[in-house]
Amino acid sequence: MPFTHVRSASLTGYAEVARSVGLDPFARLRAAGLDVRCLDDPDLKIPVLRLHALLESSAHAAGIEDFGLRMAMSRRLSNLGLISLAAREEPTVRDALHCLQRTMHLHNEAILIDIEEANGIVVIREQILARTQGPMRQGIELAVGVLYRTVREFLGPGWSPLAVCFMHEPPRDLAPYRRAFGTGVQFNSVLNGLTCRASELDRAMPMADPQSLRTIRQYLESAARRRPTQSERTAQLILGLLPSGRCSAELVARYIGIDRRTLHRRLAREGTSFSALVDALRREAAQRHLGNPQQSVADLAVMLGFSGSSAFSRWFCASFGCAPRRWRRQATQAKT
Repeated sequence: MPFTHVRSASLTGYAEVARSVGLDPFARLRAAGLDVRCLDDPDLKIPVLRLHALLESSAHAAGIEDFGLRMAMSRRLSNLGLISLAAREEPTVRDALHCLQRTMHLHNEAILIDIEEANGIVVIREQILARTQGPMRQGIELAVGVLYRTVREFLGPGWSPLAVCFMHEPPRDLAPYRRAFGTGVQFNSVLNGLTCRASELDRAMPMADPQSLRTIRQYLESAARRRPTQSERTAQLILGLLPSGRCSAELVARYIGIDRRTLHRRLAREGTSFSALVDALRREAAQRHLGNPQQSVADLAVMLGFSGSSAFSRWFCASFGCAPRRWRRQATQAKT
C-alpha cells in the first residue's frame, strides 16, 4: 500500500499526553500493534494507519477531543529530523517552507504539503494521503498543529496566522483550540492547513548558511533513494488537482513529464489505471468527509472535482447504491 510509513518521531509527546489523561502509553502502543521502542528511537519507521488508529483510540479512551492537538503543542522543528536542518539553512522563510514541501516524505510518507500564493495571501494546505475509512481527526490536528508550530518557529513567537483551518466539524469545546491558535481557527473548512500574509514569508532565516545547505541537501538526496511508484506519484497529483476541476490523465502526465499513453502503460504494469485511482481516492474522501454531518454536499462535490452537487450525487449513487445524504444518515445511525 502506498504512503505507508512515518518516522516514529511522530509520536513525540505521546507518552506525556497519554499519562496526563490517565492512559498507559505502553499498553496503548501494544494494543495498536506498535513496538514500545517507538517512544525512544525517533527514526524507526512505523505504519501510518497504525499511528492514526493509536491516536483515535487514545482520544476515545480518554474521552477528549484534542489528543492530537495536545501532542502538537509540545513540538519543535527539530522533531522533523534531518529535514529540519535543511529548512533552517534556507535563505528565507518561503524557501524553508518549500524545502519542507520537497522533503516531507522522508519524515512522513502520508503528508503532502501544497503552497499557493495569490493576492498577497499564502495558503499552506496539508493533504493526508493515508488510505483509511476510519476517522483521522487526531492525526490531522497533530499535522496541522505541527505545521503551525513550525511556521511560528520560523517567524517568531509574535507571529499569528490569518486562519488555521480544519475540514472536520468543530469540537464541543473550542477553548483549547483558541488557546493554541488564537481566534482565527476555522472548522468545516475546504482545507486542512493555514493561511498567512505572503510578505511574511520574505523574512530572512537567521541561521542561513549556503555551504551547510549544500552539504545537507546532498545528504538528503542520498536518503531519498527510494523513488515513489508511478501509482503513488499519480495519486499525489490527483489529490492536488481534484479541487481545481482540471484533473485529467493528460495534465497529470504533463506534470510528470511523460505523455498520456506512457502514463497508462506504467500504471497498467502496476495493476491499476488512472480512472481506478481517481475513483478510489474519491470514494475514500467521500466516505471520510460525509462522516462530518456539517460538511455540505456542495462543498464536498467541489473538493472532489465535480461540476456540481448533481454530478457528485449521480457518481455517488452509482458507487454506493444510494444518495449521499441517505448514506450519511445510515452511517450516523450505525454509530449510535
